Amino acid sequence: MKTLSALLLVCASVAAPSWSAQAAGKSVDQVLNAYIQALGGQSAIDHIDDRQIEAKVRHAGKVVYFWAKPNKVVRIAHGEKVGFDGSTGWMLSRKKKITKLPKPEQQELEMNANPVRYVHLHDLYSEIDPAAPERLNGRAVDVLVVPNNIGSTKFYFDSAVHLLVRIEEFGVTSAYYKQVTEFSDYKRVDGIQYPFRILHTTTAPGMKDKEIAVSSITQNVGLKPEFFTRPQIGAVTLGGKR
Repeated sequence: MKTLSALLLVCASVAAPSWSAQAAGKSVDQVLNAYIQALGGQSAIDHIDDRQIEAKVRHAGKVVYFWAKPNKVVRIAHGEKVGFDGSTGWMLSRKKKITKLPKPEQQELEMNANPVRYVHLHDLYSEIDPAAPERLNGRAVDVLVVPNNIGSTKFYFDSAVHLLVRIEEFGVTSAYYKQVTEFSDYKRVDGIQYPFRILHTTTAPGMKDKEIAVSSITQNVGLKPEFFTRPQIGAVTLGGKR
């Protein structure tokens, strides 16, 4: 009996590290490196200097996104222009009034115009933790977590194809409601996999879902830096009247 007990104890001690490693999931770099390779590789991604995305927003019509390295963005829709020049976000209305772009809208703008920006996750966040694998809509996913003072942002990568499929954020945009972005319908453009469907949802009451269906992506179009500069419309006070 003592021999059997000792044998079981040894087996348990050998199996424990393997189980713990499986429960903990892959390392941050393992997940991100697999993601980069699934997209098309770092070289292909670095080759892109700028991008134009034409899309339709459900119940809102056509929209065009422009992006340039490293993080300049412009969105044009319904005669309005919204931009981020790398440091400041702004909105230009059809009446030529400029207001400041709220931080949550800036984050969504960057996400839509550059959905592969998360290859630079280490640059975007100072702390990233691996989490135990989960199942999402019946599929196994690898999970990375970025903590904040209130909650966290969770990134879900399909374990089979290694592409980013979901982001859940709580505590950055809102201290009370969860923000979710889903990426799907990946297609290859110039050697890079892009999601042609992006869905933004929130648990905040009264807010509608935003579904973006991409129709075309054109890259290295030669956008000029001044294209992303905040327009100078006389003596304008951000958020106020002329």
